[in-house]
Amino acid sequence: MKFLVTIFFLLAVFLNAKLISQDLEQRAQKKYGEFAKNRFISIQKDLLDKYKDADELTKLNAVNTWVNALRYASDRTVYGVADYWATLYEFVGKDKGDCEDYTIAKYYILKEMGVDPHKMKFTYVVYRDRRGALVAHMVLSYLKKPNQKSKSDILILGNNNKRVLPASQRPDLLKMIKMINGDTGPKSKKWKKLEANMKRKKL
Repeated sequence: MKFLVTIFFLLAVFLNAKLISQDLEQRAQKKYGEFAKNRFISIQKDLLDKYKDADELTKLNAVNTWVNALRYASDRTVYGVADYWATLYEFVGKDKGDCEDYTIAKYYILKEMGVDPHKMKFTYVVYRDRRGALVAHMVLSYLKKPNQKSKSDILILGNNNKRVLPASQRPDLLKMIKMINGDTGPKSKKWKKLEANMKRKKL
């Protein structure tokens, strides 16, 4: 009897450790509606399952396209605060978020697809928008080489460009300020909070 209880417990832990679970889908439906549930099903079916054996560039493009279909909205509009790092689950459930939320969602989906976290960095940049204004912005960078010698070695996954391009082909990104990744380096308070919220699948 104790053996069976242990097996069921380990199975429950394993299933909950997956990025997308049936429990999550049900919770999303209850909180946000059928549309949100279908979005999480789509992540599993149209990304994690469909591209599990694909090369990394294909994965990058597929995830970038899927996540960029979600709507942009500021943290002030969605959460009533100036700066908030939403979980993948909050972002997808609400169907809106800012540049950090796009970055976070892409990172965790690609990580689940087997992309090495060492290759991915949350990157703070200065971006020139269509009106010519300079804007603080975040994108997900994919490092093609461990030691980058030029901007050609860094692929950019941003929410304001549908294509995955080398940084050398993104003249709108005027300056790359800082790269961070709490999975492979020091963890800031924001990263620790995000990690905790992701583990409990905060919607």
